[in-house]
Amino acid sequence: LGQHEMAALAVAMVLASHSSRQTVPHILFVLADDYGWNDIGYHANHTAQGYYNSANPSGDETTNPSAGMMRTPTLDRLAAEGRKLEGYYVQPLCSPTRSTIMTGRYPSHTGIGPDVLVENVPYGVPAREVFIAEYLKKAGYKTHAVGKWHLGKCDDRYEATYRGFDSYMGYLDGAQSYWNHAGDYRNSTSFDAAGLTPECATKEQVNGVYSASLETAEVARIVATHPKDTPLFMYVALHSVHGPNEDPYPLVNVNETFGDIVNYDRRIFAGMVLALDMAVANITEAYAQAGLWEDTVLIFSTDNGGISSGNNFPLRGCKVLNWEGGVHGIGFVRGTDSNLAPVPPGTVTRELMHTTDWLPTLTRLAGGDTSASVLPLDGVDQWDVIAAGKPTTRKFIIHNVPVTATPIRLPPGPNGKPGAFTTSVCLSAVDNRTGLCHAFGVTGGAIRVGDFKLLITHPGAAPWEDSSPPGIGQGTPGGRYPNGTNVFIPATPPAAPPNPVGNVYDPNLKRNISVYLFNIADDPTESNNLAASEHDKLQELLEFYNSYAAKSDTVMGLSWRYGFQDPDAGTLPLEPGGQRCTGAFNANGGSPYCHFGREWECFVRGREPATGTPLSVETNVTTTAGCQAGCAMHVGCVWWVLRNSTSSRAATCELFDNTAVGAKDCALCAGLGPRQCPGMGSGGKENAMTPETVRALVGGLGGELPFQSRIVKRVGEEPEDAMATLARLDDAGYFNSQSVRARGVIRL
Repeated sequence: LGQHEMAALAVAMVLASHSSRQTVPHILFVLADDYGWNDIGYHANHTAQGYYNSANPSGDETTNPSAGMMRTPTLDRLAAEGRKLEGYYVQPLCSPTRSTIMTGRYPSHTGIGPDVLVENVPYGVPAREVFIAEYLKKAGYKTHAVGKWHLGKCDDRYEATYRGFDSYMGYLDGAQSYWNHAGDYRNSTSFDAAGLTPECATKEQVNGVYSASLETAEVARIVATHPKDTPLFMYVALHSVHGPNEDPYPLVNVNETFGDIVNYDRRIFAGMVLALDMAVANITEAYAQAGLWEDTVLIFSTDNGGISSGNNFPLRGCKVLNWEGGVHGIGFVRGTDSNLAPVPPGTVTRELMHTTDWLPTLTRLAGGDTSASVLPLDGVDQWDVIAAGKPTTRKFIIHNVPVTATPIRLPPGPNGKPGAFTTSVCLSAVDNRTGLCHAFGVTGGAIRVGDFKLLITHPGAAPWEDSSPPGIGQGTPGGRYPNGTNVFIPATPPAAPPNPVGNVYDPNLKRNISVYLFNIADDPTESNNLAASEHDKLQELLEFYNSYAAKSDTVMGLSWRYGFQDPDAGTLPLEPGGQRCTGAFNANGGSPYCHFGREWECFVRGREPATGTPLSVETNVTTTAGCQAGCAMHVGCVWWVLRNSTSSRAATCELFDNTAVGAKDCALCAGLGPRQCPGMGSGGKENAMTPETVRALVGGLGGELPFQSRIVKRVGEEPEDAMATLARLDDAGYFNSQSVRARGVIRL
């Protein structure tokens, strides 16, 4: 070729290279488990790269080598190469935080919180929720999930590859051994071409391999063959550093590396933290080897505060609780080395952020669009805060707002241990095989508005059932020497737990509560309760809290109804050459309580709603509005259910008259409104109870309805209170002159 041809070829090659190069970054989201505020180097070690601790403005030491000074050189370096998020908040427990990341919505809107999903519960993140992976797939991304899921497994469609991810490898429950994984470790959650169930990893494949090594190897496998010009979203939910406290040897020799740490459990934990740091190093190296790192945005986050051997000092409290030690999370973002999505190195923001923000933020970064979201998002786009240091548009955070459900206190346990709480709406009332519901968080709540934080606690609530219990300390690290003295003594002694201000009436809960009010900007350790002195601000936040709790889309935690061990839970069939996996329940013919796609249906004590022969089954209706309209137009229809499509059948709209089992009760329930019944799981409109709605209901049921009809609510009043509402209308003369209570029926 001549000189001009060679020059033209060079230009063409450059243009071709530029045209094939992607225009949006790869996104790597690394989620640590139970990783406490004081357990990352840049918060605790003054010599660490990029030391900064917004909760410790005095700069005092927060630990020492004898108490455990964590070594996190990789995390410290990566954080220093980007922006630290020092005003960043998470939920205080695993499943709730993970659901906020995936959906961009608060637990009080999804039902996944305040409690976690415990093993073999028959629910998951509701089918109506759209996951971040679904948005990114629409934007052209390949999407992969690795590690802990903890968002539901009683139906395969609750799992990762049915929620927008192209692949998944990991475990479905909340925790397992770091070394022995078989039984809940999946190679996939997708059925294969032959219709066989998802394969469970065998003991030979996974046992004896440390969790972080399994997880990083899967990431490395995926990125090694990933096309550089195809955007990649990788969600890596590491096991580290959730319990159990297990020695990571031979990855880390804790006695050699952390021999100065006096407390042996803390020494083991330090090894686990170092193994976490090494895992992140291996993941980033795999990206670099694959040629992807230059165009990758890294997000690092914890899911909640530390607990047990972990530490959150100087923050007050720990995982599980609404105190800052449970919800003020470690987080940072490192931008691309290329010009796709750079983030200024060595920067910090204290702007208010929450895990719900990741969905709108990353969707925008990916060139996607959330404007068509049917469900309103609670998150806000924070990319300008992260990349340009601009002020946030976020004004408040809902840490936890439990809605009304009467807690039931169980009798004291052995040695006088306070009895746990269950709820008045637990389905154990329907089927006593289920047992009582795991119902943490029935009491206690917290919100943040601007710089101010309101915590609500309940006198007499057991400390580990109330989300905001009193008497919580700051928890210095390291334990004690054999002679009883503390291994670490701060230069400034921790402040005593503040006392709540009591006898504040809560109109939502209809009883007195105790409250705290803190200015977190001035008092990050929650040591000065302002509730008595800042009366106007207290009232402002109480009104905000109660207004939010009263909204029709603020829902009761699903664990309060379905938080029991499903009696029909089973194991997957034996895989060829493998072993049985735990869940999904539908592999054994299904469970009547596994609620994929019908999480908000009205439940009647003793039976499911609207069972029996439908008046009509419409196969050409696929929307809730269409199904509801069909019932309104069909003579005799009092209840409708939209059944989601499955692999074996299309979506159907089923219409029932008042002869269907449960239809009368559900129809009455629908008329009572969103605060007094479980709601229209099929998506129907929920009208407040008025004389007109009662007349319409009774008329639709043939002009007569038993007054003592069984009612189970979604949120709000108890069945007895709903009856009181009917009685009030009766007293006001909305029915026949003869009392309905005397007759036992309602007649027009």
